[in-house]
Amino acid sequence: MELGLRHLQVVVAVAEAGSISRAAAALRIAQSGLTAQLGRIERELGAPLFVRRPHGVEPTELGTHVLLGARVLIARFDDLIASARTRAHSGGSGAVVRLGGVDSPWISTVAAALRGLLPEHEQVTYVEANSDAVVELVRTARLDLAVITEYPDAPAPRPHRLVVRDLGVEPLLVGLHVDHPEAGRDRLRLAHLAEYDWIAPTDKAGGLRHSLRTACERAGFAPRFRHFGTDHGTAATIVGSGTTVGLFPTSTGPVPGVVFRHLTDEPLWCRTMLAWQLGSPLATIAAELVTSASDERFRARRPVPPFRVVDYRRAM
Repeated sequence: MELGLRHLQVVVAVAEAGSISRAAAALRIAQSGLTAQLGRIERELGAPLFVRRPHGVEPTELGTHVLLGARVLIARFDDLIASARTRAHSGGSGAVVRLGGVDSPWISTVAAALRGLLPEHEQVTYVEANSDAVVELVRTARLDLAVITEYPDAPAPRPHRLVVRDLGVEPLLVGLHVDHPEAGRDRLRLAHLAEYDWIAPTDKAGGLRHSLRTACERAGFAPRFRHFGTDHGTAATIVGSGTTVGLFPTSTGPVPGVVFRHLTDEPLWCRTMLAWQLGSPLATIAAELVTSASDERFRARRPVPPFRVVDYRRAM
């Protein structure tokens, strides 16, 4: 028998599943057939790749060696297929790239970087209410790429067969009118803002609204949401017209009549990520896009003092 890439994929599948029965289910083949195939691979290599245990299988020393090399070869093969598809995709006229995301300053940055990498492609952008909706569109191939976000108490969904890469983490700032009673403080505690009206983040379930509400409750109060459904630009206008306060990304540009302050006791932050399907024709472009967009965004944003990225789900 001549060993090939599909045999390495079998070995990796068995190792990742931890048992032959689970690997057979994942590969959708009979357990007896997988056992026989693994036996032929081991005979071809000259020694067992796995030790059979009551609870499953564990790689032998030879198995560990083969697995390390197999994963590298499989990844290179996947990259080759993805880059070939990208070249074929970009060679035709009228090709369209579908970018989606949540309301975030990163959308325009990623869109601009994408145009620079694929200037011949038409680009369509969709903005959805929350990361769950965007991820579902990528999972079902209705979007090619997606900008998604997560917050201290609201992790982003990461379904199987999606590749997710960080674009960056930045603290969220409180926006206040320049004459607001709390505007004179360099840094704020959430408790300082308990008696004021808030602009509710746009996501109705989970996401930033959930994280803000949870952080305020830890500070001893429930935020009094009085304005709903506003994007960042409209929210800044509302803040600039009165005593209402809101949360804004660090990269928000200057807004007349508005000052931005860091929080101390509850450092709310936003992690922004780019997601695409495993094996997507745009996979190689996406990896370069992460670097290009991150570099551009962090060159343009205001300096950020050190802050703690606290994940309260793990701290409890």
